[in-house]
Formats: sequence, structure tokens, C-alpha cells
Amino acid sequence: MRAIVRKMLLSAICLTVGVNLVFAGNPFDEFQSQLAGQVKAIAEERLDEFAKDLGALLGGGCFHQGKALGIPGFDVGIHIPAVKVNDDNIIIKQADFDTVLLPILQAELGLPAKIDLIARFTSYNDSTMIGAGVRYGIFKSAIPGLPCLSVQAVYNQLDVSAGVNKFKATTLSASGVVSFNLPVITPYAGIGMDSTKINPDSTIISDAEGSATGFRVEAGVNVSLVPLTYIQLGGSMANGNIGYTAGLGLKF
Repeated sequence: MRAIVRKMLLSAICLTVGVNLVFAGNPFDEFQSQLAGQVKAIAEERLDEFAKDLGALLGGGCFHQGKALGIPGFDVGIHIPAVKVNDDNIIIKQADFDTVLLPILQAELGLPAKIDLIARFTSYNDSTMIGAGVRYGIFKSAIPGLPCLSVQAVYNQLDVSAGVNKFKATTLSASGVVSFNLPVITPYAGIGMDSTKINPDSTIISDAEGSATGFRVEAGVNVSLVPLTYIQLGGSMANGNIGYTAGLGLKF
């Protein structure tokens, strides 16, 4: 068990370092410059478009199975959602990003009554996100090939304080997920809704906020070649834009 944990931690570190190398810039670099001095209507229009992509990003990667863990179930891993930036999202487009991605550490704990607790965390370049949620298992089958179904809700809060680029974003994501337990692989599919609010710091613009509600569909597969571990790969569609998700974790 210790050897598996060490391998998983090493892989997680390598994956996070790799993402940080890709994420050499900051997609929020132009946040202040695209809002300061604008009239409220234009600023809020830009914030709304920004909220669409950011909500899909923060809500992404929060599920990869429809099975409730149960006691004494535990699942910890790094999941990396990626979202293609929509053409109307001037704030991120001006920072020269066509795709944004975010590595998120997620831990899940099985409780009685088919309930799982979910905790999420990431910190990068003066940006910190903390999330918490709950999953309820509607149907759980131990027979290979039969579906497992669950619903979940996750609340995420992102605080950004990168120089003059300061804002707070909150996203509430509700999802329904189905998965099928097969030898070695576990396919999954889910549909979710992300409700996001953006509040710029008052030093950037006063009395302006952004909001967006978007729908997200995702399908993928978990591959378990080593006992108690998995690699997760998936594709998604959010607000008409293609996205991806990848991850690895330890589960028992």
C-alpha cells in the first residue's frame, strides 16, 4: 500500500508540475485592464461572458463516477478540467489564452446512508479555490455492467489577488452522474449545471458584477491497471464549447 501511495503522489506531483509549465502565463492578467474605466453595462457584459467559462472550469472535474463510495470508502486525486475559451470572453482572450485549465485536488469520503462528502482545493499564481459538496447515491450495483447512479452538488469559491487583478468568483454546480463497473475500466457520463457570480474588487470598478448559468455534459472513462488506483480521461461540452478533463487518484 505504501509503495502505491508513493507512486500516486509522485505521479500527482509530476502532473501538477506539467500543468504549471503549460500554465506559464495567467489567464487573469487582463482582468483589470478590460474593466477599469468602462461603463457599467459594458463591464457587466464582459463579466458575464467571463463567468460562463470560469463557471465551466470551476465546476469541471468534480465527478468521474456515479457510484457512492460507502463506508469506509475514500477517494483522493488530482483532476484537471480544461475549457476552450468562447470568442466573446474578451477578458481571457486578451490575455492570449484559447484554452484554460486548472489542477484541482479533490478528496471524497463515504458516509452512511449513501452519502459522500467532497472537498476541493487548488492554489496557483495568487489564486486560491476552496470547494465543498455532497453526493447522494441513488442506485448502486456490485454486478458488472449494471449502472450506478448518483446526484451531487458542489460549491466552489475562487479568490484572485494577482497584482491589480482582484476578484472573487463563486460557482454552485449540480450534477447527475451514471457509471458502469466493468473489469479494469469504468465508463461514466454526467450532466450538470453551473451557476456563477463574479465580484470585481472595488478598486477596479464599483457596483458591477457578472453572472452566468451554463449547462455541461461530460463523458469519460476511469482505467485501473494497478489495484486501488485509477487514471481518468474525459471530454465535455459546456456552453457550446468543447472541454476536456484528466486526472489520477487513489481509491478504496
